[in-house]
Amino acid sequence: MKTIAILTDFVSHDSAYSLCGVVDNQIKMLAANGYVPRLLVRKGFSRNGAYRDADIREYDAGEIGNNIVNVTAKSEGEIDSLVEQFRERLGGVDVVLTHDLLYQANMWKQHVAARRLAKETGTRWLHWVHSSTDLGTVAQTGRFREELTGKFPNARLVAMHREEMPRKGGLFGYEIDEIVQVPNPINLTENYHAAARHIIQTGKLSEADVIAVYPARLDRGKQPEIIVEIFRELVGRGWDARVVIVDFHSTGGDKADYRKELIQFADKPPAVPLQFSSIECAGLDHEYAYHLPHEAVMDLMEYSDVFVHPSRSESDPLTVPEAAWKRCGLVLNFDLPVFRQWVGRAILKKFSSNIDVASGMPGDTNTKYDDRRAYMDETAGAIAYLMQNNMILANH
Repeated sequence: MKTIAILTDFVSHDSAYSLCGVVDNQIKMLAANGYVPRLLVRKGFSRNGAYRDADIREYDAGEIGNNIVNVTAKSEGEIDSLVEQFRERLGGVDVVLTHDLLYQANMWKQHVAARRLAKETGTRWLHWVHSSTDLGTVAQTGRFREELTGKFPNARLVAMHREEMPRKGGLFGYEIDEIVQVPNPINLTENYHAAARHIIQTGKLSEADVIAVYPARLDRGKQPEIIVEIFRELVGRGWDARVVIVDFHSTGGDKADYRKELIQFADKPPAVPLQFSSIECAGLDHEYAYHLPHEAVMDLMEYSDVFVHPSRSESDPLTVPEAAWKRCGLVLNFDLPVFRQWVGRAILKKFSSNIDVASGMPGDTNTKYDDRRAYMDETAGAIAYLMQNNMILANH
């Protein structure tokens, strides 16, 4: 595994400064993949609770202006000192990620020192520039200008997206094939409940194309197997489609038997990745085997894409407006009249019910399908259409 360092000129962590957030999330991302990145910061650095997984190493940059280039008689000595400091702090490092080293006036001396060191070693450098403007920093460095002209040795320029590639390449002298696209990391679950984060991480839900979360007590009338049937057709269409069932109050008896049946059913090819909160989170807290906190359920809904509710019997299901509030696409049971208030705002499909739809009174409505799989595939197609053509869902 490579050794990675991140070079900044931070003197403290400021959560309102987007660059600090980017670096903090990069460290979290690297740590999650087994790295212990070194973070180089200026002398007197204040962590302020951030960068917990980094090996922090301070350096002294000498006199620093108010983000202006100030070449003085001391500059050469300060640069020589920085070269030695970087040589020590970056010893054994394979890759250095830099942030605004090529851009900020405050970092011009670090830039000179880093170039000098880069000529001596085989270390690779990746340079982030967090602005589209041109400060003209290099042009202001006087006798050091020649050292800063041309490409940085053993380096690639980073673009966060394709649109900025030609602009930044032109500003810093890199051809398109010398620029790598690296989107900024976003910690989407930063403020989520621990149980929700655990389910997302263990299920690798970040890799999914479409996710459905269904909070339900495992009575057979809730019919979660229908969600599995629909998602099996999505999988067959080439989607990475996954289901999470928040199975509260379902620890024993037929509910436990039903859960085993559902797991076996989901495993039939093409298999649907299926998680149960009672199983996934029991190790976090014994209470979670019985029920998850409402906050965790709402977090999971926010993370998901569609809410499929195939239940045969409901009075006023709160999960529907909750899912709608979290901007999920809705797929509801047309055979259960309570769901018809969502006509025009949901996909309505027939999944049978314990209501006589002819009278609206207690009874049975049992939908028969000429081809059950074709019907579920049609429903899967409606979800796929939403995912591709509804701007909110497509962006999510």
